[in-house]
Amino acid sequence: MPSDWRGNFDLRSGRVKCHDSFDLVWGPNRDWARCSGDIYRLQKIFLFLAIPQGEVLNEPTMGCCLHNYIFKKMTDTTICELQIKLEQELKTQLSDLGIMSVNVARNAQNSGGVNIKITGKDFSYLLQAHGDDLLTLNLLEAIGQVGFSYK
Repeated sequence: MPSDWRGNFDLRSGRVKCHDSFDLVWGPNRDWARCSGDIYRLQKIFLFLAIPQGEVLNEPTMGCCLHNYIFKKMTDTTICELQIKLEQELKTQLSDLGIMSVNVARNAQNSGGVNIKITGKDFSYLLQAHGDDLLTLNLLEAIGQVGFSYK
């Protein structure tokens, strides 16, 4: 099973800055903690969503297209484009997760927000995103996943 270093996701300062609040977590033996399973997948998706396209040096296609779409008016066409592009990016950039489908829909409770359902062979996550959340990158509140908390 794949694993990664576990981050603390302490983003209370309001904005994610390069290596600022996102520190690695200490393990029980005072070494760096590892994560796998759901936490591993959610952490990879979280980091993917937090990186705008073109943000990674010399990798213009790396990052998430959500930042380009979330501030547009959420018409049926815009939602369809976002869904197709987001699914393509997730399958390409996070191919190790085995993502099978991505569904994007308007969030009825949050004007301008979207619900993003990411489904794989043995997992399904429902995420919520809104332009205000991406402005502050307070994605702990933007990602409405039950059980998605880090301490």
